[in-house]
Amino acid sequence: MITVETIRERHSVREYDGKPLDQAEFDALGAVVEEYARESGLDIQLVGNNPEVFNVIARFGLIRGCRTHVAFVVDGAKAADATRAAVDEVIGYWGQKIVLAAQDMGLNTCWCALCSRKKSRAVVALGKKVRLVIAVGHGKTQGFPRKTKSVGALSSVECAKAPAWFAAAMEAAQLAPTAMNNQNFKITLLSDGRTVRIDAPQSGLNAIDQGIVRRNFEIAANEIGADWRWERDM
Repeated sequence: MITVETIRERHSVREYDGKPLDQAEFDALGAVVEEYARESGLDIQLVGNNPEVFNVIARFGLIRGCRTHVAFVVDGAKAADATRAAVDEVIGYWGQKIVLAAQDMGLNTCWCALCSRKKSRAVVALGKKVRLVIAVGHGKTQGFPRKTKSVGALSSVECAKAPAWFAAAMEAAQLAPTAMNNQNFKITLLSDGRTVRIDAPQSGLNAIDQGIVRRNFEIAANEIGADWRWERDM
């Protein structure tokens, strides 16, 4: 069961041991991926024995020693910004659940937009493309906490006083991985004390980040049993 403790324990890992997942691990994670693909309507695939997808030389996002990834396959045609952002937000929301499920299985992960997507062995039909991948494997370390912005910088409160559940949910949102750790989002508790709005620029990878943050926030809020809701559903 994915909990706030799972969120606290999970860190991005870029250095792996070079070994594939064993068959039991691959099958268990594959079942999770298939379940979440059905629930989300996304084309999500678990791909093994494919280290070439990470063969990129760049300053950021270089993954070493990883042989397995989760691929998100989307329409390849150019879409309107709003449509693309909506799909990206869903990718972030469901991808983060896969990341946290993998953490519960004792696996390490890293979101990876900077990769050789065309080298992915995912099944990509004509007119489709790989949007991004998640590296999965056994890390050389468990990763390390990142420097984060303060909760005050990432949130605002329009009611008289923020309830305890909001503070707990914001801690989880604060720990969400974002592109280059930019944390380019803002969460607002509205004046009724239960409705929550999340805002982020809809360019680049920000919409994916917004979906990731949503997932972390609601895991924490729901674990407490808070009476709350999003202002806007996906």
